[in-house]
Amino acid sequence: MTADNENEPREKPRFNAEEARARAQEALRKSEIIFTRAYGLLREPQKEWEQIRAEQTTVPHLLIGYVAPLAAIPPVCGLIGGLIFDPLMVGSFGNAVISVVVTWIVSVALVFLLGLLINMLADQFDADRNDLAAQKIAAYSITPAFLSGLFSLWPPLWWVSLFALAAMVYIMYRGLPILMKAPEDRALSYAASVTIAAAVAGIVLFALASCAT
Repeated sequence: MTADNENEPREKPRFNAEEARARAQEALRKSEIIFTRAYGLLREPQKEWEQIRAEQTTVPHLLIGYVAPLAAIPPVCGLIGGLIFDPLMVGSFGNAVISVVVTWIVSVALVFLLGLLINMLADQFDADRNDLAAQKIAAYSITPAFLSGLFSLWPPLWWVSLFALAAMVYIMYRGLPILMKAPEDRALSYAASVTIAAAVAGIVLFALASCAT
């Protein structure tokens, strides 16, 4: 390369309004899908689970396309709420951002582990093993828990997450007979066992994550 070329000013990347608009529309479409799915699972769980069973997807697509955006809601809203209402508790902004990223990654990993657990426990509850179906149960059942993270914008509303946990058990209970072929009379104990085990695993994972940050 000649000296003249080296001295030539580099062209600055131009702001692409069309691309930005397309990305915004895609983000809006995804958010609509997430809230529509959550509403459908709470209002007409059997119909929604039947639709989910028929959908063609993969585990990576579920985790990246559906779980990852949802998993970002609680830590991001928690950080914003903390900065507004209790900035001293947040401490260093840099460390807080790192904590948000770590929490987000751990949350996605927890959903994947939840799917593995659902599949592993299938035999004990006379259900069929199915890797993809188990991951669908994990991803969509945990939707209310992630959405309840919106209430972290106002910390005094943390207790709303308890209702989200109950909604998670209910949604899972309705989905297990459809996707995992669990007997109706064993579906509730199946969902409860998975939820308790997931809660324990979550406590351990988040404790390790807090030590890392």
